[in-house]
Amino acid sequence: MEKVQHMTRSAIRRASTMEVNPQTKQNLQELFVNFCLILICLLLIYIIVLLL
Repeated sequence: MEKVQHMTRSAIRRASTMEVNPQTKQNLQELFVNFCLILICLLLIYIIVLLL
């Protein structure tokens, strides 16, 4: 268990020090927004189907 915690901590440390270029950051944000929009649309379709 101790080893797993240590590995997790070091991985988090590495991820936080890793430099992300602005283009990648923007792509990730757009991907996240698209994902949310798709989820909302699916939810709306589901609700409409339930109401019918």
